[in-house]
Amino acid sequence: MAPLIQASGLSHLFRPFYGGMGHILTFHRVIPPLASPRIHNHQGLEVSPEHLEEVIRYFVKRDYQFFSLDQLQAALDRGNVDQKFVVFTFDDGYQDVWQYAYPIFQQYKVPFAIYIATNFPDHTAILWWYMLEGFVLRKDHISFCLSGKTYDISCSNREEKEAAFANLRQIILNEPDQLRLPGILNTIFGDLYSALMQDSQSLSLNWEQIRSLNQDPLVTIGAHTVNHYPLSQLDESMLQEEVEGSRLRIEQEIQTPVRHFAYPFGKKGEASRREFEFVQRAGFLTATTTRIGNIFPAHKDFPTALPRISINEVSRSPVLTLQTTGLIPFVVNRGRRVITD
Repeated sequence: MAPLIQASGLSHLFRPFYGGMGHILTFHRVIPPLASPRIHNHQGLEVSPEHLEEVIRYFVKRDYQFFSLDQLQAALDRGNVDQKFVVFTFDDGYQDVWQYAYPIFQQYKVPFAIYIATNFPDHTAILWWYMLEGFVLRKDHISFCLSGKTYDISCSNREEKEAAFANLRQIILNEPDQLRLPGILNTIFGDLYSALMQDSQSLSLNWEQIRSLNQDPLVTIGAHTVNHYPLSQLDESMLQEEVEGSRLRIEQEIQTPVRHFAYPFGKKGEASRREFEFVQRAGFLTATTTRIGNIFPAHKDFPTALPRISINEVSRSPVLTLQTTGLIPFVVNRGRRVITD
């Protein structure tokens, strides 16, 4: 319905109140379309190289400034901008950012940031979300016993596979002791665990690529924890290890201060007031969530709770307009412009 709403002009009524002074965009992966079956959740985290160019041109056409995270922080300190800005950010540290996205940003001379979960380039990452996708797509039926409870899940067709992925994802995310994660995944995936683990590790950037990217003034390297755990599930000690440990590890490799952070997963259930305050005390200048919203002068007082606009294959011009004018954030946040908890 986005084209119809855009054509009606309704979304522009929200711009003065909910459009903000700029936007932070969230990307994960940039890959050419694949012919093989996929789980919808992951298609929602991917765009094609052509789509990335389309998004850049959308903001060029509308005379936006393209900001780095340092420029964003300076704008927040001032509390105003001469013209609207947009910030491009990538979470996690996927290999295809180097292969497909980086050449596009070089071509357009647009700055961007990559938030690195350090177990990606250390090749110790358990990219269980992609492992889970591969597992569900290979199976018609899933059975396992976890914490004394037996699970018996049918996934013989597309609808059941989508439901199975969502249910298993929630089981994994709700685990309060993230140190148990390898054992839990081994229980769920069974004899496919080792093969799925090996496949997932090939998706990560390596430190040599990250050091090379860091030499380019267009690129900002930020922290994204060590193990990509949902931070709300961690005690204070583990929270410190994940947040500060990731910064120290990155700085060790790139020999550059790391001043910006992104919360893994980043919705209310994974990061809220406790995490926002901890990250600010840790000395980061900005930190981004995955809550939907635009950037306002009031975010000056909440620089570690910044919302973003998630970009995926449905984020074409009509949808981008509904997001950037503030109509979608208005609906999702029930009229709240700045989310602080």
